[in-house]
Amino acid sequence: MPMLCIGDMNELLYDMDKNSCNVNRSRMNTFRSLVKQCGFFDLGFSGPAYTWTNKRFSSKPTFERLDRCLANAEWCDAYPVSNVYNMPLIHSFSDHAAILLSTDGHVRRIKKQFKFENWWLKERDFQDHAKSIWITSKNKSFSNRAKHLAGSLQVWCKKRNLYSRS
Repeated sequence: MPMLCIGDMNELLYDMDKNSCNVNRSRMNTFRSLVKQCGFFDLGFSGPAYTWTNKRFSSKPTFERLDRCLANAEWCDAYPVSNVYNMPLIHSFSDHAAILLSTDGHVRRIKKQFKFENWWLKERDFQDHAKSIWITSKNKSFSNRAKHLAGSLQVWCKKRNLYSRS
């Protein structure tokens, strides 16, 4: 069943979701585990990186990405052309920025950069999988081997997320 979760999550998924290094890693890891356990993927975004501010503009303000779109694989299959837009923060109206989800877009989604997840190291088959992919590309240049490994790990990660729900 296609599922989408959109809005204020009140938690960070990544360190870069805040404009300072003062993050609660325990809460962040708990939220990340919950997202994985539910089989959700972050759909990414275009526009400003942060969707919330503490509005302390006389001192040093805090900015965070608390609003996001999470979807499962079935939702992504049902709506393959989806685009998430973070709207600008309008400081006088709210401490949150609106986010817009378009499922009928003609804008091609920008390919996300590869992100290594530390939890992969705890998976039983990770090292064997990564090693076998690296070995099979031994005749390629280092950069092509790294791209091949990254792509294979992303596919492996998606499969892990799908199978963990069963």
